[in-house]
Amino acid sequence: MRLKPIARAAALALLPALAAAQTAPEATQQIERVVITAERRVTVLDTTPAAITALSGARLAERGDTGLADLALLSPNTSFTNGQGASQVFIRGIGNVFILAGGDPGVALYNDGAYVSDQTSSNTALFDTQRVEILRGPQGALYGRNATGGAVNIISALPTSSFQARLGLLVGGDNRRESEGFVSGPLSDGLQGRLSYQVRESDGYTRNPLAGQAAGPVLPGGPGSVGPKRLDDLSSRALRGQLQASLGGAGTLRFVAGHYRESDAGMSVPVLADPAAIPVLLYDVTQSSDPRVVKSQGASNRVDVDTALALLELPVGTNTLSASLSWRRSKADRLWDSDGTEALVATSGFSTASTDKGLDIHLASDDAGPWQWMAGVTAIDFDQRQDIAISAQVPLGFIVPGQPLTVPFPGGVGFLLGGTVHTRSMAAYVDLRHALNPQWSLLAGLRVNHDSKRADEYQNIAAFGLAGTGHPSDGWTSMPGSIGVEYKPAAGTLAYARLAHGFKSGAVNLGALQPNLVKPEKVASFELGFKSEFLERRGVLSLAAFSSRYKDMQVSQVGQAMTLLANASAARIDGVEIETALKPLPALTLSAGVGLMDPTYTAFTNVDLRNAPTTPVNVRGRQLAQASRQQLTVGAEWAGSVAELRATLRADYSWRGRFYFTEFNTPDAMQGAYGLLNLSATLRPAAGHWKLWANVRNANDKAAFTSMSIASPVLGAARQVTYTPPRQFAVGLSYDF
Repeated sequence: MRLKPIARAAALALLPALAAAQTAPEATQQIERVVITAERRVTVLDTTPAAITALSGARLAERGDTGLADLALLSPNTSFTNGQGASQVFIRGIGNVFILAGGDPGVALYNDGAYVSDQTSSNTALFDTQRVEILRGPQGALYGRNATGGAVNIISALPTSSFQARLGLLVGGDNRRESEGFVSGPLSDGLQGRLSYQVRESDGYTRNPLAGQAAGPVLPGGPGSVGPKRLDDLSSRALRGQLQASLGGAGTLRFVAGHYRESDAGMSVPVLADPAAIPVLLYDVTQSSDPRVVKSQGASNRVDVDTALALLELPVGTNTLSASLSWRRSKADRLWDSDGTEALVATSGFSTASTDKGLDIHLASDDAGPWQWMAGVTAIDFDQRQDIAISAQVPLGFIVPGQPLTVPFPGGVGFLLGGTVHTRSMAAYVDLRHALNPQWSLLAGLRVNHDSKRADEYQNIAAFGLAGTGHPSDGWTSMPGSIGVEYKPAAGTLAYARLAHGFKSGAVNLGALQPNLVKPEKVASFELGFKSEFLERRGVLSLAAFSSRYKDMQVSQVGQAMTLLANASAARIDGVEIETALKPLPALTLSAGVGLMDPTYTAFTNVDLRNAPTTPVNVRGRQLAQASRQQLTVGAEWAGSVAELRATLRADYSWRGRFYFTEFNTPDAMQGAYGLLNLSATLRPAAGHWKLWANVRNANDKAAFTSMSIASPVLGAARQVTYTPPRQFAVGLSYDF
């Protein structure tokens, strides 16, 4: 690894702590202790031997953090993209590299402990949230399949034993209007309830010069469309209801049901201009060069998600039995102008529907005694269907060599492909902790897992005379696990070492008619960690150093007709993470997070179909796609009194180093280093019911690529991208009843 950037970033993160250690101020308010459930039992963040970031739901709302993209900025070595509607969370360089059905994420996403399989509809409403926990590094023992990079658990606020209610309103730029609230409390003896809602409306921040114009079909017989007024608009509704019943003693049974609906024009997917792009060759038109202006002849986005969850906690002697039964049904339909010009060149449509059912039952010991253990079983049943329709005008010379590039292929080219994928997963797992003495403990975990996938797929490209079906299937048995040691040399100090193995299921390139499935991804990772509090807990520090070896890493590729998953033979990721917080004054809290990585392919040869379609490229030693070598987040919060009011001011700056969108590390698929500044403020009476807050997102108005999808060579290898949202401001008011 490069030591100079590491040393500089580490010093920057630790400067507040070192300065405070030199001056050693007198007693000040302490850093708050955070209780988490990341290890499926209640622990304190500072004494949990793992690299975890815990985020308060209330503070996220005040800062304007409304989705997974906002959360990723607050954890070291964590990033987020939203490629064509599919959520792509990356932790330590690993994540969801595939935007189509048939693949799995490398970061496991959970809502209230229930696994979310369908990534095409996972970046929905984040509201009435108690806490978000981000676990970095392989989590194969407790979280199982598809956690080779880490896991994210979003935890809803719980029903309360006394009456509570809140109503919130928010207005902001681009005619943004939102309302959010809840009512919670006892319904009868031993029964509590909570009802939460969210309504969001926004006109969108990307202007469309073709707004209101009617457009005909790209191919004969296809549908026409009308250009939307704005893109990146939003119209959504979310509702969540909970019932929690006391079963006597410490036992509880909780039911959670939710519904989310979104219907709008959807996010913009600008296409970057290329000198030899199809619109230029055929019609002499180009895309807009302004990232906030996209020419669209039609776009629509509809997402519906329904969820139901039952959670049981029941004492069994001195142990606790926990069980969860989850059900999730989602449907997403997206259509957009995929050439970004006023010519009828290309449209893309994705329709995805899924049903996700999960079961987890485990028995956990109490915390008394030298042995702590947990043993359980889990099962997932996931059915997903996806249909993709792409209509395009293509130069005749692209299809018939030697023919002109300024004449379209007669009748155009239509791509119809998709099908269904059936995924089944069953596992048994155990997690152990044995305290040898008050200082030393041994840690171990093991999971025996069996996954299977079966697909029924089709492909139809009439212009090429291609039409067929396929029924590929495969299954895999894996035994991910971990062993480690924990050392507590003094109160408030923890050191640990852990060796973990992770496993990510094989994948189907749905619609590609490939007889063999993509190989599973495997990882072995070693981590050393240190956590400490200092200055009578006016400061806290967390360090982690890791080295991960990946075999058959799944990577996204440009195919002749569609995006495909493939296997990179081997990759290595080494890194360091630092998180620290300090209260040099009772009213002032400083924080910093640093993520440093050396993410490289160690054995991988592939063909760059965009730039050199006939020459294999050995990418050994090149930077992993989607992974930055450096990330930095710094924050400062002041909380004090103004007259009889309590005021809070906060600033957060997140910086990310250069990263690439393909393994070839070419300049045409790269985003340079950039930073985002977010500001927020709150005002409330010292003893009152109302709260006023305001926030500014991306105050420096930086436009940077967050995702890039490269089309097939038949479609001119066009680069579709998404950008960071522009500067946005909002003002909100809430009242607690």
